[in-house]
Amino acid sequence: MIRYTFPKDMRLSSKKEIDKLFLEGNTFVSGPFRVFYSLYKPEQPVSSSSQAVPSSSQPVPSSSQATPSSRQPISSSCRIAFSVSKKRLKSAVQRNKVKRRLREAFRLQYPHVLKQVLEQSNHVLLLLCIYLPHEIKPWDYTEKKMGILLSYFSDICQKNIESALDSDR
Repeated sequence: MIRYTFPKDMRLSSKKEIDKLFLEGNTFVSGPFRVFYSLYKPEQPVSSSSQAVPSSSQPVPSSSQATPSSRQPISSSCRIAFSVSKKRLKSAVQRNKVKRRLREAFRLQYPHVLKQVLEQSNHVLLLLCIYLPHEIKPWDYTEKKMGILLSYFSDICQKNIESALDSDR
């Protein structure tokens, strides 16, 4: 059964990761979004469960001491953040409404379009979507554009799988 969830481990909230996306990530404009993304293969495998369970035999390092190699296994293959500029939409109520719609569109389409492909390719996708229009677009428009965006990343991951298979031959 497909689970339509958007757990905390799928939220991109680390300032370091967001800054790294701006500096080193790729970017493009698609529909109402400016997208910053990074697709990489992690050192540790992505766990298939939605929660990372720390082992009881080893102490968990604090966030100030954690290095990428000493962290717990990555528990989600996609981490995403949404941003709506105050310059584009003045009202906080409108900005929050747009972000809720974007999260909902992502939550509903991610399991169908992108999840299996990311798990097959064993890649991690970091996404930051910045909403560009000066007005709130209708729900069906937002949902359609989110589906297009996720299918674009699905195609990228599929090409990575195919190129990995070709290099193994």
